[in-house]
Amino acid sequence: MGHYRRNRNYDLIIVYFVGMWILSVIGLLVALLLPISVVVILSLLGIALVVLTFVLRISSFVIFLIPILFGVLHFLLIIILIDWLGAALIISVFIATIIIFIGIAILGIKLIEYSISEALMYAFTILIVFVVFAFIYIFIPVSSPFFLVVAGIFVLAFALYTVYELDSIRNNFIRENEVLFFALRLYLNLAYIVINLIVSSRKRKK
Repeated sequence: MGHYRRNRNYDLIIVYFVGMWILSVIGLLVALLLPISVVVILSLLGIALVVLTFVLRISSFVIFLIPILFGVLHFLLIIILIDWLGAALIISVFIATIIIFIGIAILGIKLIEYSISEALMYAFTILIVFVVFAFIYIFIPVSSPFFLVVAGIFVLAFALYTVYELDSIRNNFIRENEVLFFALRLYLNLAYIVINLIVSSRKRKK
């Protein structure tokens, strides 16, 4: 295993990343107490705030509002999908996703501490996703094994991209004032690519 150069803000980015997932759970729990009309408004506000953040490249503590609002958005998506696919499948996949991404964050720290290679990180990530979704398949009576597999594939894609982003952050200098912004990139995952493409295309048209 080669020697890995430590990015001094790497650990802080991961801490913020985990914090954002925790805030998402808090946002979801708050949404349980709100009328559906307020949930919809806050969800749209969260999406608008994300776009504004990337357009203006905001890197202040206002960013922590995004995971809270996205927790509300997650709640909205959950109640919509529950009617279609059943509560057991949707709730178990949501909890599994949180477990997997927190596990990846822990692995990200170990990547530096023990000089774990990128290939091993990808292998660990695939193993974590497989074990978690296999547990759901074996022990939780989901309504549709097919959609469980589809969800597993999507979560795996998100997880592998997060590992890629972690490796990219580790190998690049991140300024102090950009730590929150990069933590948000990790949190948004593949959604960041879509948002960034939309923002970039609009800039090119001007």
